[in-house]
Parts: sequence; C-alpha cells; structure tokens
Amino acid sequence: MPYGAFAPTVPLGAERLGRGRQWAVVRHAIENAADTGRALWLCGEPGVGKTVLLHQAGELAAAHGLRVLGVCGAEAERDIPFAALHQLLWPLMRHADGISQRGRAVLRRALELETGPPVPSYTVSAAAVELLDRVARTRPLLVAVDDLHWADASSAEVLRFLQRRVASLPVVMVATAWQEALDRLDPTGAEVLTVGPLGAEQARTLLAEAHPGLSAPARERVLREAVGNPLALVELPSRLDALERGGRLPLPDYLPLGERLERVFARRVASLRPAARFTLLLCALAGPEESARLIAVAAAAADAGDTAAHLATAQRLGLVHVEDQRVRFRHPLVRSSLVRGADGAERRRAHRAWAAVLRRGEARQVAHLAEATAAPDESVAAALVAVAAATQARGGDLEAALFHARAAALSEDPARRGGRLVTAACAAARGNHTGLAARLLDQAVAHGVPPDSRDVLDFTQALVRFHADGDVGPAVALLPALLDRLPGRESELWLPALFLLVLAAGFTADPEVWAAVEARAAEAGEIVRLGCDAWHDPARRAHGGHARLGAVLDTLPDEVGTAETWLLLWAAAGLDAVGDHAPLWRRMVDQYPYATQALAEAVSAYDDYLRGHWDRCLERSRAAAAVVRARGSEFNAAVYSYKAAYVTAARGDRQAVEDLVRDLRPWATERGLTFLVHRLRALQAACALALGDYETAYGHAAALTPPGLLPAGVSQFHLVFLDLVESALHTGRTAEARRHVAAGRAAGMDRISPHHRFVLRAAEAMVSEDVDAACTAVHTQPGAALWPFERARLRLHHGAWLRRRGRRAEARVHLAAAQQAFAGLGAGPWRERAGEELRVNDAPGPAAAPRAPVAALTPQELRIARLVAAGLSNRDIGARLQLSPRTVASHLYKVYPKLQVTTRAGVARALTRAGTA
Repeated sequence: MPYGAFAPTVPLGAERLGRGRQWAVVRHAIENAADTGRALWLCGEPGVGKTVLLHQAGELAAAHGLRVLGVCGAEAERDIPFAALHQLLWPLMRHADGISQRGRAVLRRALELETGPPVPSYTVSAAAVELLDRVARTRPLLVAVDDLHWADASSAEVLRFLQRRVASLPVVMVATAWQEALDRLDPTGAEVLTVGPLGAEQARTLLAEAHPGLSAPARERVLREAVGNPLALVELPSRLDALERGGRLPLPDYLPLGERLERVFARRVASLRPAARFTLLLCALAGPEESARLIAVAAAAADAGDTAAHLATAQRLGLVHVEDQRVRFRHPLVRSSLVRGADGAERRRAHRAWAAVLRRGEARQVAHLAEATAAPDESVAAALVAVAAATQARGGDLEAALFHARAAALSEDPARRGGRLVTAACAAARGNHTGLAARLLDQAVAHGVPPDSRDVLDFTQALVRFHADGDVGPAVALLPALLDRLPGRESELWLPALFLLVLAAGFTADPEVWAAVEARAAEAGEIVRLGCDAWHDPARRAHGGHARLGAVLDTLPDEVGTAETWLLLWAAAGLDAVGDHAPLWRRMVDQYPYATQALAEAVSAYDDYLRGHWDRCLERSRAAAAVVRARGSEFNAAVYSYKAAYVTAARGDRQAVEDLVRDLRPWATERGLTFLVHRLRALQAACALALGDYETAYGHAAALTPPGLLPAGVSQFHLVFLDLVESALHTGRTAEARRHVAAGRAAGMDRISPHHRFVLRAAEAMVSEDVDAACTAVHTQPGAALWPFERARLRLHHGAWLRRRGRRAEARVHLAAAQQAFAGLGAGPWRERAGEELRVNDAPGPAAAPRAPVAALTPQELRIARLVAAGLSNRDIGARLQLSPRTVASHLYKVYPKLQVTTRAGVARALTRAGTA
C-alpha cells in the first residue's frame, strides 16, 4: 500500500501513546467519509509520531473499504513541479476517461504524460478535484499526505484547493506537517490537530516495548534526552552497543542519533551558515550554567563572528531559545546533532575556545582541554589526573575513572598509560561499575602494567572478580600478600583491601580466610575488630557489640574515610543496629560514592525487614538488584535478591523462595559462598514455618543450628533461632526447644544487641512453664515494638496458649493484636493462622475445659483435621496446604490421640461435637 512507507517502528495504538483525542477525530472522519468529506492536519515537531497516526489512519480506512492514496513530500523534489501530485493521481489516471476532455488534457500535461504548453495551477487543481470526485463516487477516498511541508509549490497549491472543497466530496484528507511550517502553509478548510510530545507514562510504555532489555540508567537517560519524542525513544537505544544498553558501560556524553534522527534534527542545523553553526556548537558544549555572555567570550576567542546575530538566527529557526542571558535548546537532541554532526577539527576548535575562557585547572576547563588535544600530551594528562583525584575525593568514582582513562589515552609514556588505566579501573570498580572496570583492566594488561601499579592491579582484580561473579578466589589469593606489602593504614589502599578480605571471610566462613583477617585486625583498630566479632563468631565474640558500635560512632571525626564507612555499615548490619543510627548514615553516605550508597541501601533493606517495613524492603531490594546486575555485578544482585526473599519467605511465598534457591544455591555453592547457602536454608525454614509445615521448618533450622548448638560458621544464627524453637514446639520436640534456648542463654546472646536480646526472651517465653507471665514480660519490655514480626509471633503463641486453657477473653486480646500486626506486614499465612485461632476461641458454646480435645490441637493440626473431616486424602490435603503427604500423616499421628479417636471418621465426629467442623 502507498502508505506502507510511513509504517512506525513500534506499532503501538494511538490511545496508548496518548493520542486518543487526535485519533478520535481522525477515526470519526474516516467512518463518515461516505457522507461528508473532511480535511485534517496533524502538526507537531519532527519525530513526534504524526506519521504513526497517518499510518493507522490508512489501515483503518482500508478496513472500512476506502481507497487509500499516499503522498509523501520529499525535500529533494521540492523544486520539481507537480512531483507530489504525480504520486497522488498516477494510480487514478486510468479513470481519467470519465472526466472532461479539458480536465484530462490538463492532468496529462501536468503529469508529463503528453507535451504541450505549461498549464496554470488553478486549472490543474480543478481537474484533480474532478478526477478525485469521479473516483470517490464509487468508493470513498483517503488522501494521506506525509510531510506536507516538503511538497513542491505546485502540488501544494492543488492540495490546498482540495482541502477547501473536500467537505462536498466523499474524500478524507489527512496531512502531516511540521509545527514550524504552519506560518508558510495555508490550513484554510482544514482542522489542525496538534500532536505534542508523549507524556511521561506513554514515553515509558513506548520505550519499554521498543527496548525491553534496557538498563534502568540507560532508560532514564534516553527518557531525559528524548523529551517525549517517539522517534527518539525508538532510535536512540538502537545506536548504543550492548554493554551501554545493559548499563555495564557508561553512556557517551552525547547520544548517537542514527540516520533518521540525524535527518530530523540535523536538517535545520545544516541550514545555518558555518559561523552560526559553530556558535551553536559552542552552546552545545557549554555547561548548563554558561551564560550567553560567556558564550560570546568563547566565540570571540575562536573568532566566530557576531554571536548575537547567530543566536537570533538560530532562534528564528526554532533551534534555541534565548532568555535572561541563558541559551536553551528547543530539544536536547539538537545539542547532540550539533556535536555529532561537527567534524573532529571543528569540535577541537570549540573545545579550545572553552578551555581558553574557563578558569584554569577546574574540571570543566581540563575536560575541554583534553577534548581539544588530538595527540599524546603529558601536561594535559597530568592535569586530568589531578582533576580525577579531586573528583574521586568528592565521591565521583565513575567520573574519576573516565578522567583517568582519558589521561591514559593522552599519556606519552606507554608504562604510565598502563598505570593510569589500572587507576581508572580501580575507580570504576569502587563505584560498582564492574563492566567498565573489567574493560579498563583488560586494556591495562594489554598496554603493560608498571611495577608501581601492581598493588592497585591486585586489589582491583580481586574487587572486580568478587563483584562481577562472586569469585572470592583472587581476594583470598592476592589480598593477604598485598596487605603485607603495604605500609599499613598509611596507604589509602590498605583499609579497602582489608575490608574486601573481611567480606571474603564473612561470605565464605573459611577459617583460614578469617585467620588472615584476624592477623591484621589489631592494627586496623576497633572498627575492624567490631565487624569481625559481629560476623565471625557473634555467639562468643560479639558481647557488648551494640554498645561498642555506639561508642565508636560517638567519637567519629567529622571526616570519615570511605573504607571506614563501609566497615561501620557492615558491623551495624551484623548487630541489627542500622536503624538505630539512620540520621548518621544519611549524613555520612550522602558524601560518598555509589559503592557506599549501594552498601547502605543493602543494609537498610535488611533493617526494613527487621523493623516491619516489608514493602519498602521489597521495593529497595528489587530495584537495587536490577541496577547492580545491569552494571555487571552478579554478586551484589544475589545479595539484594536474598534480602528481598526475607519478606517473600515470611509471607509464605514458597514458589518464590524455591525459585531463588534453585537459581542461587548452585552458584553460591560453586563459589564457596557459605553465608549465602546458609541464608537460603534459613529462608526455606522461615517459609515452611509461615505455611505451617513445621517438620520441614525444623529440618532446615536444625541443619543450620542443631538444638543446643550455636555454630561459629553461622554468623546470623539469631535469625533462625526463634524458627527452630517454634517449629520444635509445634512438632512435639519440647526438649530440643528448651535445649536450644539454654544454649542461647549460656552464650550470652542477650548481651550482643537489643534484637538478639528480644529473640532470646521471646524464645524463653515460648518454652516457659508459665507462658502467660513470661510472654507478658516480653511484650512490655522497652523496645519490643521495634521487632513487629517476632512480637506478633509471640502474641500468637501467647494467645493460643491462653485459648487452650479456656481463658478466652485474655486470649482474644493477644490473638487480635497478632492478627492485626500480621495484616499490617502482609504476612497472609500468619494472619490466617491468628484468625483461625480467633475463630476457635470465639466459637459459641460453653467454656471449654482447659484440656478439651479440640482445643489441644495446634492451628495447623486443626486445619488438617477439618480437611480430613471434609473427606480429603492425605495427598489432597498436602496439595492444598503445600505439604508433603508424609508431613500430613505425621500431623495426623498427633491429632488422633489428642482427639481420642483412631479413625478419620472419628476425627469428623470429634470436630462436629466440638462445633468446629
């Protein structure tokens, strides 16, 4: 079809692109074409989606039986008379025998089908309308005109004649035109529909469907540059390489436009004279704070002529807007078009002009100077290194990496080039730009690394491999020797290298790696010792850890190094104390680079889980996992994924937990990341407990911390402590539960942190001979509200214990509080269990005896008993409750003696008598 040339790259509906109003008008015109004609203009900026609407109009018209005639204005044919008219009428000339002889002759001469004297345009217009009228009487027409602004003057006159008379014909004319061309076009007889940029939501929709794999940073950059322009949203990402699209490499300063965008945005730029175009290039390379006055100074330095006149011309062409001495581009892609369209010599000339007028030595001046330098120049390279150091000190790791890399490219000495590439890789790695760091490392090795850069190379290789793929091998192999070579804390590299070794020890739980850390911890100071105690063997070494952390934070100097901040956050996470010092972390972290902020985000997500902000934990963790994975850090993505799983496990989402275990456990096991393997088992225990699968929960928990034993290799043993005690009680293992509580008490678990203390007290209350008094003491202890999940579980246990003893009024208070707390957390299975206990507690009838058979059932046992009474088999019950048939049978083994029955039918009779069937 003729309009096929207008097909959009991404065929989204007009309504979905926020064009519902314009499309409603077009659709109405087409649907009523047989009764009345109509002329519509779709006007807007280039690339804004006018052609997409025109294409959809053609499809709709064809579906309604209209003949579709396509016309496309072309800049190359603007000077050829009737070029556009030829596209319109050529398919219809076989019908020309049905019009007047004069009209037929006029059209044949206009279309150069026969020779003769020139014909006036008004006679051609009348003949063209006569032909269109004849054809449309048998079948209504859609005349689809794309890029009306490029139509030759003769054809434009005919089209204007048609639109003034179209109302009396069964013809719909839909034309697209640039907004800026309206002043020279005549819309008389047509309805002008403005097509503006997409709204934020529609822009995201289009970008997501056109480029679903785009990383979050790249997506935000494209959205910002495109400013709602659909063509830009589709085209810009396609010009990036795979690493840039995936977020593993930073995007270029100016995005490559591609052929279609170049045609759209560069055409108006090309119409400028060279001096004016150069002035706009200066504007494009200027920082956001540069004024028109300073641009004029830079232009004068380059002898570029009258800046004011050039800017006035650009403003008339709709390229820029000048107001209050500020030059703003009408669209960001005009800026990219200027930079990309200039040749190398012109760009260097413009950069030299800026370098000449900006303050010597500042980052922007040195950046311009570097871009103006084509050949190696050691003085410029040294200036870049100085700027990079200052930038990194302010937290700009990525920017520092790029400065160092540019310095390497301008280095005259090959050895120095390799050393600067290593430094660039180190900065990128510390900023968690793992993909960029790996590429820079490869370049450094290819150029050759000088001896004085070997220490940085070893550290960076260990850091990159750790973050990229969770490979702790280089850290374990390289860092102990590196730490011995360095002059202790006097070296800027020593503490970051030690922290990386601490991480390797913590995640591998390898005694040899911990020994390497411990051998150097004394020299490192209290911050390192505190982190080691909290993560190495907290049950025996972290006593007083919470108070020790507070003392360290109270005496912190105003300026704290990056590595010290990492260690403090790490120690705080091991002591569950992140939320106790939130204002301090915000103040500290804001001044540090991305890597510190990423660590703070990770420990904050964990703290959100502990303190009941579960939705925020999920949001933080999932968003951060996507970002770090895009940057090439599979290790950090795994860390964020398991932190999100704290919530999904507690909410009983077994499928999500098992999917994570299936994907992550082999990866973590292969790399020796024992901590992650332990966490996955703890998640399985928590999920099974939430679902009431107590046997499975006990199995997982006991595999981590056997009853009565707190192993040194399980650093966060307290997170599974209550799970083991609770699942042991539900499976009749009271002795094991009490033995584990005794081990926690003997280990001084309550002296580690407030959260450790609360977990121990809750477990003690659950196994107490007087549950009521013990639970009441825990509920009312200071700070109990800080741990809403464990507190709600204790209330549920307390209320169920009271219910089974017939103390209904007291039980209701605690059961209702538990149900409300679980509902607030979104912990569905726990809320249902509390609700079941409430229902049984509030069931009508005489007060139950303290040891009434049905009242002795646990919530899970009662749930299974009811399904048995309903006639379900063990397999059916297991499928419904996500339990194995063996686990169901194990529960029934305990249900029968409690109900004093021996058959499944007896279970049904017992529940009926108790009024709980």
